[in-house]
Amino acid sequence: MGSCLSDVRGGQQAVGGAGGGGAYDMVRGSGGGAAAHNDAVDFFLSRKGLEGLFTQIELSLSASKLRDRDVISKSDPMTVVYAKKIDGTLQELGRTEVIMNNLDPSWIEKVNIAYQFEIVQPLVFQVYDVDTGYHNISAKMLKLEDQDFLGEASCVLSEVICMDLVSQP
Repeated sequence: MGSCLSDVRGGQQAVGGAGGGGAYDMVRGSGGGAAAHNDAVDFFLSRKGLEGLFTQIELSLSASKLRDRDVISKSDPMTVVYAKKIDGTLQELGRTEVIMNNLDPSWIEKVNIAYQFEIVQPLVFQVYDVDTGYHNISAKMLKLEDQDFLGEASCVLSEVICMDLVSQP
């Protein structure tokens, strides 16, 4: 997968983000980080007649063989997607809906992300079992500490993009 990205530092310098703390912060190692969409950079590039260095993508999520944390029925899973920042903190990007009694869910709700070219964007996916008492509350309003944690997965967004390109005929 290493050939999917080119010189990150050079790409950042091209958009004025090689320093720390900007919207195009560089991500290194396991410290992680996520670049955010930068309207100022987009405005500058569009005034010069250039396209931005990002594209909006939609992530479709599914899981298989989840743990069953319910006693009488099966787990009611939902996923929360986070961007991992340089300082290791997580920024929530979106949530799926809750699917009732399913250990192999395919969620309908998509998560929209701005894919930054030549920027490493670590993602973390956390899956929760939503307790029955919270089924009448919107997934976006749920307090995660009140739900049962089922598991976590992580990857870099460019791996998802490159894997999709490789799998297409």
